[in-house]
Amino acid sequence: MTAAAVETTTRPTTQLVWLPFLAFILTSLCAVVPILSHSYLPLVDLPNHIARHHIAANGQGALAQYYTSVASLVPNSAVDLLWAVWPFGDDPVEFSKYIMAFYAVSFIGSTMFLARVVHGHWTLWSAGVSLIVFNGTFFLGFQNFVVSVPFCILFLGFWLLLERKHLALRLAVFFPLAVALYLMHFFVFASFAVAVFGREVQVQLSREGRFSNRLAQLTILMLPFAVPVAWLIHDMLTGSASPAGSLTEYGSFQNRILGIFSPFSAMNADSMQPVQNLGYVTGIFVVLCALTLFLRKGPRLVLNNKMVGPLIALSVAALLAPSWLSGVAFVHFRVPLVLFTVFFAATQWRDLKAKTAMYISFFVVALLGIRGVFIEKFVSDYDSDIQDLLEATQALPAGARVLPVRSPGMELDRRFWHVQAYVVTKRDAFVPTLFLGTHSVQLNKEWSEYAHPALFGVDVRRILDQQTYSVPPGLEFLEEWERKYTYVLLLDHDTLEIHTDHRLALEERVGRFTLYKVEHEF
Repeated sequence: MTAAAVETTTRPTTQLVWLPFLAFILTSLCAVVPILSHSYLPLVDLPNHIARHHIAANGQGALAQYYTSVASLVPNSAVDLLWAVWPFGDDPVEFSKYIMAFYAVSFIGSTMFLARVVHGHWTLWSAGVSLIVFNGTFFLGFQNFVVSVPFCILFLGFWLLLERKHLALRLAVFFPLAVALYLMHFFVFASFAVAVFGREVQVQLSREGRFSNRLAQLTILMLPFAVPVAWLIHDMLTGSASPAGSLTEYGSFQNRILGIFSPFSAMNADSMQPVQNLGYVTGIFVVLCALTLFLRKGPRLVLNNKMVGPLIALSVAALLAPSWLSGVAFVHFRVPLVLFTVFFAATQWRDLKAKTAMYISFFVVALLGIRGVFIEKFVSDYDSDIQDLLEATQALPAGARVLPVRSPGMELDRRFWHVQAYVVTKRDAFVPTLFLGTHSVQLNKEWSEYAHPALFGVDVRRILDQQTYSVPPGLEFLEEWERKYTYVLLLDHDTLEIHTDHRLALEERVGRFTLYKVEHEF
């Protein structure tokens, strides 16, 4: 029902008009139930974002000695701006849960809206975008990015709606929209600009007339994007160096493949293997559907001609995007999500018989349902773990400095990379791994040697045996850790009998989490 039906390039019959609306309701429910069913979501970076919101709302509390919340407009502020005007309480955990549910519903709705603009009628296939609501950037917890993507899709629909309107009207509408999208998230703004550029190049190539005139009109239409670009250049030339560094790297061929198929990835195969496997199945299904575009008869997807330019431009951008850009990781995961989203909106089924449509629909519904069940189980397990974490740290005094560590071999386990940030939100404690350099919360200078701008909990051997595991460049915050931190938080089961180290005294152990007090401060 949600993925396919008897669709043609003409307007569907009156009896079928209600089906897309029903598909939207059902797919939205499948998306939001796992999100709203528990308090804590297993999204890698999300604890850091929640901690930042807590700091922004409690600037005069125990954390004021460590952090300063600065009111500033940066191109990564979508959820920060929403938090500033959020009227429904001051719990950033609940806020983030509802914001991610909003993302899921608006992601499906905006895609169906774009399909409505493109095809002239509502389509069931566009609701199939619900298959990628839970994607690599979602599981990585890129909150500002994923919340901004639906606006990119929505604005692209507006662009198509207005493309026959007077040029002055189009410029007046899209100057503020382009700036707004830039402030929400730079990579979403860039994806929108790429899609619009692809569409306008396509339009100009299809027109007759002097090349100089067509080039001039294309240049004028791109003017709304000039303001954000000028803003970016100004910040790059006048801003201070980012604490996260400026690494820019294209990445390997394997990284290219991972990036292109990131909309189907769970990002942490070890702890989410069923979800990851279903993501592989979903990716194969979507690719097989896409291959029917090359068929000339029989059941097949057809691509609306309006979207040829945007899809080509987004495909090129997805292939060229670096894996690191100016210290920002997983850049190559961003454009593919927009690309596949536009794909669902730009295509529809033709010559699909009712029986085949039913099989495809049942398959999509089964994927949504089964994946939703496994994701809900994963969320439930994670929520239970975070409850253990909060119980283990219940006695932490406000203002404590907590060093998170991992058991040997667990350092790269993404599931718990940033969970220590919950002791910032719930215990007003300091951790050295909050994100620095890209958001409005800044670390006070006197604590710069106590923190890393984007790291996760490190292998415990890096602090217990620094003769064997010397502190590498970039991890200088671990030097003299006994002096810097008042507590050590082990995020895994104790496999080294850490409590036997004379510098640490066992405080509390709950589930997999253990809190130690540092006995020898200097």
